[in-house]
Amino acid sequence: MTRKRAPGGGRKPRGEFKGKTATLATRVTPKTRADLERAAQKSGRSLSQEVEHRLDGSIRRDREHDRKRHVRALAEAVALVTERVEGATEKRWLDDTFTGDALRHAIEFLVFHFAPHGALEVPAKVKAAAAKVPPASRERSLTPIQVGELEACGVIGWITMNLNQGGRLLRPAPPGTHVPLEWFTYAQLFSDLVQKGGR
Repeated sequence: MTRKRAPGGGRKPRGEFKGKTATLATRVTPKTRADLERAAQKSGRSLSQEVEHRLDGSIRRDREHDRKRHVRALAEAVALVTERVEGATEKRWLDDTFTGDALRHAIEFLVFHFAPHGALEVPAKVKAAAAKVPPASRERSLTPIQVGELEACGVIGWITMNLNQGGRLLRPAPPGTHVPLEWFTYAQLFSDLVQKGGR
């Protein structure tokens, strides 16, 4: 008599998704199966891990639709400009100095075109933050350049932290401190920008 395997028995799953005890039975076309197998081979994941990776990514993209409409619009416009610049140079901005500089100017021009023009008025929140800065640096902290660079540095810091060390996503902050909801996104950005994946 064949012994029935206990729930959770058998080979333990390896990869970024642990504790896989729920099952999902579904049928797919042979083409979809072949595409998933090719993707799994390329990424080094098992087929099961590749399927979950893609489902998880799709669900997270749905959550990203909760972002404000004007933020999503800018992200899409930057993506379109990037594709056009790379098409003009036939180089990736990550690999080529000229293309990277062209893209930097293109994004600046894009934002300048759609952002409002007029007299600068320092927002109250920026003034409050500047009041906590040492007097010698206070003047500069009230400028758009300083605010922009500071926030960009924050994003760069999270991206370069590599939250996905060893194939498992890490919570980078100790208990009680702020962990941004975008940490999955930062892990993917590390792969795409720092490791320059997807060549």
